[in-house]
Amino acid sequence: MFEECLEVFKRELDYDNNLILDEYIPADGSYIIVDAEGKIKNYQDIKLDKKKRGTSEAVEKGSYFKEICFYDYHSKLISMNKPMDSKKVIHSNNYLAFAVKKESITSKLTETIIDNYYDTLKNPLEAKYKKSKEASKIYQKFEEEYAPVNIEILEKCRSWIKQHIFSIDKLINIDLKKKDYLKIFFEVFEADEEDNKKNKELFIQEDNRYIFPNIYNSNDYNVEVEGKIQGIPDNNMGMNAKKPFLAIKTRKTPAGYLVDEKKAILQKQFFEYLMNLASSGKNNVYIDTKNYRIKAYSDQDERDDFDEMASGYYLRIQKGKELEIQVQDNLVDYQNRLKLNFEYIKFINIDRKEDKLPEFAKRYGIYYKRTNVGNLINEIFFSKCLRTNYFMDISAINVKDSTLKQNIIMYRNAIFDWVYKGIDNNFSIVEEKFALSLIKNSIQSDDKYKLRAKSQLNLHWSLKDYFFKTKGKQGGNTMVDTAIKVRENVKEKVLSKNEVTMPSNDEEYYYAVGQLLSYLIFKSRAGKKMQSMVNPVLNAKRDNVIKMRLFQLYKKYNYDISIYNYHMKNLYAMILGYKPKNKVNQEMILFGYLDENILLKSNAKNVSNEN
Repeated sequence: MFEECLEVFKRELDYDNNLILDEYIPADGSYIIVDAEGKIKNYQDIKLDKKKRGTSEAVEKGSYFKEICFYDYHSKLISMNKPMDSKKVIHSNNYLAFAVKKESITSKLTETIIDNYYDTLKNPLEAKYKKSKEASKIYQKFEEEYAPVNIEILEKCRSWIKQHIFSIDKLINIDLKKKDYLKIFFEVFEADEEDNKKNKELFIQEDNRYIFPNIYNSNDYNVEVEGKIQGIPDNNMGMNAKKPFLAIKTRKTPAGYLVDEKKAILQKQFFEYLMNLASSGKNNVYIDTKNYRIKAYSDQDERDDFDEMASGYYLRIQKGKELEIQVQDNLVDYQNRLKLNFEYIKFINIDRKEDKLPEFAKRYGIYYKRTNVGNLINEIFFSKCLRTNYFMDISAINVKDSTLKQNIIMYRNAIFDWVYKGIDNNFSIVEEKFALSLIKNSIQSDDKYKLRAKSQLNLHWSLKDYFFKTKGKQGGNTMVDTAIKVRENVKEKVLSKNEVTMPSNDEEYYYAVGQLLSYLIFKSRAGKKMQSMVNPVLNAKRDNVIKMRLFQLYKKYNYDISIYNYHMKNLYAMILGYKPKNKVNQEMILFGYLDENILLKSNAKNVSNEN
């Protein structure tokens, strides 16, 4: 799997050598470019916008932003375990850059530390790699192929730093108490187009001077094969002495995985690329092994340019102290575009003006992609709490509603698989379970208009119809057909002036139960009508229990029901006179309870009282 991903990445990198830098976001801080004459050429503050997961537009359009990204990328440490400053105060890797936390300038940084840093860079072989035969060999080979350290330029950079660093706040307006970075980059050639190219080439050379001897996790396991050095890559692998079982004891070389220098650098670049994506909030990565392309998206992205993939891999990544690959899965015939368009239908009307509705109650319409449907599920069922908790530790999920939290924990994996991996296995069964649980939970809220519960039932039945159509079932009615038919039939029977007509089927019966339940609770004169009053009926598992609890409510509130209320009599008679054939249909009870009440609508006085 990993080899295939690397091959795709290499092809992408060969096609676009700015692939990594295009997604690169420097760490928060102040960035200075010093020109060949020792003057400040550019000063820029950079800060990550955590909401937009990127830098501000003004920063990106700045004339030197790309140069800053380039210099910063080619001067950063592989890790804090491989510094050029033994005190780990200075975080850059070559003499053309000087990176330090602002707060360290006044608390940790000293002239001795500065001198030790430049002395190490002046003679790395003696000061840094002498104790390691393998690292020394790599460094000597580098100097033979490229060039020794330019002492003149190094001393020029050292002199500028020692002269200005401790009074840098006088030179530019920065707050040295902040915990972000100050990074200084030196251009040693005059900055016309050609010379700027020379500056970049020198940065790359000095970056490689650091990378080559440090590219492996540990040079202790390096071996030479046909004149080429192979070792353990620093990414995705380790040989921690405190973890002896990582070693393969039966091998001459106990490392389980060795790569040459080129492969190790490619792996480093791949993980850097993924880290850049994670930093910018593009947590969903699709690696298409057939068409050799990589696409990455945030959870909010529309994905207009990527709807399908014949074969490849999905990675869910997250930025931590290092790159975290939270999920990896094989994908076969991934389709973000739905087989059939999904229609979010308003089965239950909401009696409020459009401008007074919350945003979640305005989402009705046609949707073409499963990620868009995933956004609906997150917003309407889970009140936007699902997407942020897909991979959160259970103990860290900060959701006060216990039912909502429980449903997130139980069903997040199945929902994630359907939305982001296109895995349809039994998702309709899963959806029905969390939908009913969350609808019943929403009914217990203080929402007078029951907007959340109505929106949830509408979405649940819309999904139910979608799954029905995609499975190509023959016969049977959609929920659209059922809802219209049930509502009209029950209404006709309740408002009839003739002899009482019994429900034609269980659906009509349980809809009538929900209607009566809604009417009786409306009759309560309690200042605050607790929606939990519906629970005894809604959670009943047997019909005789439902009838008993409806009777209890009727006895409690019949003081406010006129003996001439014939519509009420018809409705109650329909319930008392019918014996259902199947198990309790909670969905239909919910539909009857949440739908516009026939009894209230038929009585203008009651309607006015309701409002």
